[in-house]
Amino acid sequence: MSDAIMGRKPRLAFFQWDHQPNAGAANYLLLHMQQHVKCLAHHFEVTVVNSDCDYDEVCDRLRPDLTLFESGYRSHGSRRISIANTHRHPGIPKLGLHNGDPWCDRRSGFLSDMDHWGVETFFSISTLMPAYTPTIAANTFVWPNAVDPDIFHDYGQEKSVPVALTGQSYGLYPWRQSVFPAIIQCFPCLVSPSYAYESKAASRLLSGERYARALNASFAAPTCGTVGGEVVRKHFEIPASMALLVTERTAGLEAAGFRDMENCVFADHRDVIDKLDHLFARPDEMRRITKAGYDLVHSRHTLAHRPQIHQWFTLRQGLPADEIIIQNGPFGDLVRARRDEGRASAPVAAGGFDRVLLEKAAANLKHGRIGPAHEAYARCLDYVSYMPEAKFGLGLCALREGNAVEACVLFGALVDVTTGAYGAADPDPVDWAYYLLSLVCAGRLDEAARLLDSYSTLSHAEFNRVRALVDRLWPRQRRLQIAARNRQSVHMVAVRSDGEWLRWVCDTLRRCGQAALADSLGRGDDATSPPGQPPVRLRGSVSPPIQRLRSQLYAGVDRIVAAAAFEDARPTVPPAPEFRYFSHLARNLARAALGGRQAPARATLARLVERVRSGRARKAQVRTRAIQFIAVRVVGVPP
Repeated sequence: MSDAIMGRKPRLAFFQWDHQPNAGAANYLLLHMQQHVKCLAHHFEVTVVNSDCDYDEVCDRLRPDLTLFESGYRSHGSRRISIANTHRHPGIPKLGLHNGDPWCDRRSGFLSDMDHWGVETFFSISTLMPAYTPTIAANTFVWPNAVDPDIFHDYGQEKSVPVALTGQSYGLYPWRQSVFPAIIQCFPCLVSPSYAYESKAASRLLSGERYARALNASFAAPTCGTVGGEVVRKHFEIPASMALLVTERTAGLEAAGFRDMENCVFADHRDVIDKLDHLFARPDEMRRITKAGYDLVHSRHTLAHRPQIHQWFTLRQGLPADEIIIQNGPFGDLVRARRDEGRASAPVAAGGFDRVLLEKAAANLKHGRIGPAHEAYARCLDYVSYMPEAKFGLGLCALREGNAVEACVLFGALVDVTTGAYGAADPDPVDWAYYLLSLVCAGRLDEAARLLDSYSTLSHAEFNRVRALVDRLWPRQRRLQIAARNRQSVHMVAVRSDGEWLRWVCDTLRRCGQAALADSLGRGDDATSPPGQPPVRLRGSVSPPIQRLRSQLYAGVDRIVAAAAFEDARPTVPPAPEFRYFSHLARNLARAALGGRQAPARATLARLVERVRSGRARKAQVRTRAIQFIAVRVVGVPP
């Protein structure tokens, strides 16, 4: 450790989202964000930066020893902040904090943020994140959930509630769906209503001390860790409040130290009633198990027992080139290890129903069994309706079924979630690659060529293949240089050689009715042009007239916005029909107007309208109407 920080806590600048109290969101969500800061404060002198900022200025002012960037949160009313100039102060180590579920569709946004902010090492509150996103597993550590003992402890309340049932129980929680009804039929229960996080009624839910006291007054409380078998806060909050934890057996909970009938109860819908009957008939045994669970959590799983981020900061100082940092299990310490020993962090295995279905679907798709693959991917969405791997798999199924139009919609929706809903600077590179490929398969080669350079810094092996394919079919004199650094993806695509991949593409093109494009690629034996057939611009493979006109409208408006020196209003979604481009543009302009920039917004819109009006093409009239519509409806610019 450097002499500069000897004798004091190291300074940490925590770039956290703007998590403000919101009447339309659950109160405990804000409490969780505050507990992250409280946990860090055990080891760091923490300064929270939760508004749009300049990284250079923040570092000059705070002089932090470490910076931590929160990302990947599924908003629920919180605002993702904008951070400029993160390339400055390269000597200050950076970490990314993935604050989200391991299956979440915001992971692509997290990877985009980390890439643009220059962050290469990550911590996640999810024990399953390394297993669910194996492309970054080597650089991801777990900073697991914990409890605040100032809130969750034994209040000494009389036990008056046999069983407390709290938490949501929809498709993401199959264990709760089967166990909760069985318990309700057999025992008196305190049942908390299930509200969505962002529901206006969510503020009615018990949180903080009121929630802890309700648990403390209960003999038992069941919970589970979702379809994936995650370790969630409830697993610690229940025993920390001196209530008996009833849950399903998972590798994560066993790694946390839970043992059946020693400090918790592992059960399912087949035996949960028998086990509870057994313990209610033997109160001494129930008290012993409950007390053991209480002792486990308060000795190993409070905010004071989460030093992993500080351990990484300490270990990396003076780390020799022949050593790496690894983690001994999801709740374990970080330690140094020699590279040549072949040791690595030991993540929790991903054995949930959703991962099993994904593996089954991929195997079926590989062997041409499209129907069963489609069914398995669709069943994944019954658990998590927004799971990106399942939606991507359905897009592949659509391509192999010859339905390129549906594939455009499916892949486009994934791109839109990351760039539009989340607000990332660019999409997952594999999502983007297969959206472009689906355009080609839909006969919209000209549009694929136009959109190819929408994200100049995006690079990935699969995207580079699609780029080369489009360049070959639709050559252009000017093309942006491919980014040098490879972007990670949430998707694990099938491993194919260049020749195998090209043959797969040719077969897919023919299935989608694009035999002419497939023939132009030759037999698909390699990635080069067949002898005597140089790349040609296939004029016959352009979008239908209406589709082409729509595409040109979007492209024209986007060029005008870019040329009007109003880059803040320009959406990060591609200017194409699949991405609700005009909706995002209108939203951005509205934010500019409501954010105290109404006059600049009006002036810019007036310039936009004037630029379009001065256009020479007749199609400019159509663009003019679109711009005028946005101008009048959003910020009141006169037509």
